[in-house]
Amino acid sequence: MARDDQIADDLIPGSLKRSRSYHADYGGITYGTIKQLASGKPPDHKARQMKKLIEQVERLRNKERKRGS
Repeated sequence: MARDDQIADDLIPGSLKRSRSYHADYGGITYGTIKQLASGKPPDHKARQMKKLIEQVERLRNKERKRGS
C-alpha cells in the first residue's frame, strides 16, 4: 500500500510508465500531494490519472504478466 510521503516515480514500475495515464511532470510529486490535487475543486485530470495508476499498480502488473504468457 502506498504511503502519502512516497514519491510517485518510486511507486510506479518502469513498465507502467509507458501508460497514457503516466505523466512524467507528476513523477517527482508525493502520493499525498497527488491525492490532494486529484480531489481538488476542480479536480486535476493528470493527478487523477496518476492516483489511479498508483492505486492499481498490483492489478496492472498481474494483467501485464498474463498478457506476456
